[in-house]
Amino acid sequence: MNIEFINDKEWGIDKEAFSPIIKRLKGAVDCLEGVLNVVFVNDTYIQALNKSYRKKDTPTDVLSFNYRTDDVNSKLIGEIYISVDTAKRQAKEYKHTLQDELAKLFVHGFLHIHGYDHETEEGYKIMSGLESNVLRVK
Repeated sequence: MNIEFINDKEWGIDKEAFSPIIKRLKGAVDCLEGVLNVVFVNDTYIQALNKSYRKKDTPTDVLSFNYRTDDVNSKLIGEIYISVDTAKRQAKEYKHTLQDELAKLFVHGFLHIHGYDHETEEGYKIMSGLESNVLRVK
């Protein structure tokens, strides 16, 4: 799997800080082959996506789009959109760094791309357990 970070430089995000997390994710889940884009955006951009795809006219922190369900031959596995504006607010609210919040949102989106969800209690327990295990180790 190849992970491409988009707009990281514009936001001053250190994409290398994601390397240990990516390594732990690859050890924790059966990863799809291909390219995964991680796109850092503002609240206006993610709100438009949220309205278009989820019919919710409000910004959100992270959206994931799995393209493998559409075309199994596509090299692009999917895309994770992360609102840096929302991540900054949440980092302040939860009293941790922006990088920690971005890591949390990245892991959440990554797991969604790989078929995990939190729509049921069992799914929530599995997904939140994976998130905790991947993010716990620094």
